[in-house]
Amino acid sequence: MLSSILHVSERFQSTYQIDKVEPMNHIDKIGLIGVAHPHSIAHLKTLRWIDQIVDIPIYDPDESAIRNAKEEIGDKIGEIYTDLDSLLNRTDVPIMFVCLRNDQTPDVLIKCADAAKHIIVEKPVATSAEAFKPALDTIEKAGLKMTVCFQNRYHPMVQEIFNLIGEGILGTPMSIEMRMITSQVRFRDPDHWLFQKELSGGGILSWLGCHYLDMACYFMRDRVSEVSAIVATNSGESIDVEDTASLSFRFSSGSVGSLHVGYMLPFSGSGYMGPSYDTYIAIRGTKGNIVWNPFEMEKPLTAESTIVAWETSPHRVFHHQLPACDAYGGIHGVKFVTDFLDTIASEKQPAVSGNDMMHVLEILDAAYESDATGRRINI
Repeated sequence: MLSSILHVSERFQSTYQIDKVEPMNHIDKIGLIGVAHPHSIAHLKTLRWIDQIVDIPIYDPDESAIRNAKEEIGDKIGEIYTDLDSLLNRTDVPIMFVCLRNDQTPDVLIKCADAAKHIIVEKPVATSAEAFKPALDTIEKAGLKMTVCFQNRYHPMVQEIFNLIGEGILGTPMSIEMRMITSQVRFRDPDHWLFQKELSGGGILSWLGCHYLDMACYFMRDRVSEVSAIVATNSGESIDVEDTASLSFRFSSGSVGSLHVGYMLPFSGSGYMGPSYDTYIAIRGTKGNIVWNPFEMEKPLTAESTIVAWETSPHRVFHHQLPACDAYGGIHGVKFVTDFLDTIASEKQPAVSGNDMMHVLEILDAAYESDATGRRINI
């Protein structure tokens, strides 16, 4: 029977090769702004993987954080600065990698643009869309390129899903269902600025849910037009941001989506790198379905379709095997950075733009407004 035929894809098993991560341009220096950010060391490890980058000058007012970074990363760390202007005045450093608190980031992005620097920036970039807009306008007016760390788009399975949808296996997309549950707040330092609304803008929805909202828009090739949400703080910790959230949303095309996020897993390691996750993505259409568990590496991506091209093998399984890599996001995180470097000396645009981030912030703003008002919010 046709329904019993399985097709196993191996086309992404060797997509990213360890010895092929050099961009085709002359850039050999990237400055990093903010060493104390939860992801800064991981981003420095990413830059360490790129042979072409030989000098990473870094800025942070915390000298101990700088010393720790230098000990962790080694010789690629260049000059160290506790004065930001001194780093921005370096004419031989064309790109700044910005890793700061959400409330601090927009003003620093403007300073980078005024110094004619291209920018890689940690998500979610700002506490709100309104706070981010002046920085985005300044960067665009200056004709500079910026990308945001939504490097999940480069994961081979994300690319697989994107391509499968583009090939029409779903027919008309009808819905996307997403779940992202991770370690409890107590494993993540409740006193951290991430759990202070004035500094962060929001909780798990903005810090981690933003990745899934970006993927949802990327997969569906669409923008969200309506949002209904409930957020809550149920961990019992002394924090003033949400630790759980449930969103329903509608795309401009009429397709619908849901996202459930939470700091809820009772067993996990501490910290921000390598905690436990429970994740799920399902995309359904009039002619097929795609299901993937992003953090369960032993489980493959599965897809089924009734389109003619799949009639001899309607149920397919896609495995991925990635090389070991300690960069942020793995080897595809390295590819995310090197592709951005290639855009600097070309007419190509970054895979993730400032406008992509702006839309995610608009969704987040709408979610928080929906919870506060009890209404569905149009974007």
